Amino acid sequence: MTLVGTLAPSAVLGWLSFQSVRDLQRQVLAEREYVAKSVATYVDSQVKTELQLLDEVSVAPGVVPENPPPAARSVLRGAYLRSRFFERVFLLNLEGQLLMAEPASSGGLGASFKDLPSVHKALGDGVPTVSDLSAGPAGTRQLYLLVPVRNWQGRIIGLVGGSIVPGSERFRSLLSFVPLDPGEAVDLVDEHGVVIASTMAERLFLESDHRHFIQGLIRDQSETAGTCHGCHGSGAIQSRVNEVMAFVPLSPRVPWGIDIRQPEKLAFSTALALRWKIFAWATALTLLALLFAIGAAASITAPLSVLTRVATLITAGDLKTPIPELGSDEVGQLAVGLESMRVALTQSLDEVAQAREKLELRVLERTREIEQLYRQLSLRDELRAKLLQKLISAQEEERRRIARELHDETSQVVIALALALDAAMATMPPGASRERLTEAKALALRMLDGIRSLCFDLRPSVLDDLGLFPAIGWYAEHTLKPLGVAVHCEFDETTECRLPAQINTALFRAAQEAITNVAKHASAETMLIQCTVEAKAITIEIEDDGRGFDPAGFSSATSDGRGLGLAGIKERVELLGGSARIESAPGQGTRVVLTVPLGSEHG
Repeated sequence: MTLVGTLAPSAVLGWLSFQSVRDLQRQVLAEREYVAKSVATYVDSQVKTELQLLDEVSVAPGVVPENPPPAARSVLRGAYLRSRFFERVFLLNLEGQLLMAEPASSGGLGASFKDLPSVHKALGDGVPTVSDLSAGPAGTRQLYLLVPVRNWQGRIIGLVGGSIVPGSERFRSLLSFVPLDPGEAVDLVDEHGVVIASTMAERLFLESDHRHFIQGLIRDQSETAGTCHGCHGSGAIQSRVNEVMAFVPLSPRVPWGIDIRQPEKLAFSTALALRWKIFAWATALTLLALLFAIGAAASITAPLSVLTRVATLITAGDLKTPIPELGSDEVGQLAVGLESMRVALTQSLDEVAQAREKLELRVLERTREIEQLYRQLSLRDELRAKLLQKLISAQEEERRRIARELHDETSQVVIALALALDAAMATMPPGASRERLTEAKALALRMLDGIRSLCFDLRPSVLDDLGLFPAIGWYAEHTLKPLGVAVHCEFDETTECRLPAQINTALFRAAQEAITNVAKHASAETMLIQCTVEAKAITIEIEDDGRGFDPAGFSSATSDGRGLGLAGIKERVELLGGSARIESAPGQGTRVVLTVPLGSEHG
């Protein structure tokens, strides 16, 4: 962190400095491009002026290539005198033959005009044409500007042209109006990458080492400025490897371009000098920052190493090794604080050990008290379970006794009353008294049905006669079918097994409560009862498609009686060591699952 904090500002400053150097270099390139654009504009305007001069000759009266009159010579003479860099102005016919030239004393132009591609192009396209570098008289190399001559019908009848000697002082003067730095050169390059004029005479007629690149720039009319580093070993100019170059093409009418070049070390002399100064100062500052960072880090890490070693010992549980003095600085103050902490921690551990011993004694005493309370609570639970079991047994026995008395005594009395009413009706004549006896008999019979139904509710005989599962099925059909609820019972093959009376009674009462709840509250259409007896448990599932309810709202019984039935179901099953699971949701029906374990004697 010390190294990063020290070196980061230096790195940022160095980066900003080098960015400034790069901005300075980009500014130099932009200036070179601006100069190249100014020279290109000037040269293009001069060439267009010469073409305009030839264009005026082509439309002058008397200039008829088929039979040029003496007046045509004076026109050519005037054009020559007005021209800036034409060496000669001449007139050609359609076959490319020379008809007339001014000045005439300069020697023949040669008979090779008909073989020049530029002559055929000017005659074929009918537009002013600038020729490539061509062979002239006496082995010279020349350029030609050609303009078509048309008759009054607009038909091409010849060419008027002007010859330019690239090495002449007049043509070179086009590039000499711009002041140049030492080593800087301005080249006029044609579309083939050949230097046709230069401020350095030794560069004339050299093939540019950027010829393919220059051809594309002239064709696309694109400008560029940049550096070139050692990429021209195959070019014609072998001595130039690191240069700054700015190239700007002339107009599409003149397929030339201006190329300004200068050695990079001269063009970027100020930027390179600044770069070396920045590099030297940055190196010195970096070394100084490294020395400072290493010293500062060492002054911190050495005492911290001591503190780390002592902290490791403290972590391992060794609190006897003291921390040495490490000076009065921040690290030394930290060491004093750690030593105080070590001493305090030693004392604290001793106190904790003593407190732990006392706590263990208290925990042992509390554990004994809790065990005694747990035994008392278990005994109370056993007594409560036995009492509740005796209460339920007494309740069932009382129900059985009341049901037997109602069946044996009360129902017999009602039957005798009905028979006596029948006998009285048989001896009485028809009339109002007989009708009253008939109504009394109907009331007696209705009372008999009520007594029989009450007897069944108190103790259904089918439970004693057939067993648990048939009793549950019979009670469900007897209770729910009059309400329009379809009852489906699925009992396995063990339905004939005989269970202990205690299990039979408890499970029947729990199932009876669940069926009664369906009849009172479910508004169901279908109910399914499944009863299975396995090796270790008996299971009864009662499921309906009624409106359901939220079991959380009936988790415990309330003072108004809500939840008493569900609580009774759970209590009866839990007394047998079983469980009662109630699954329901509003609109999703209800499912009650009763499970009671069986001993080995009931397997």
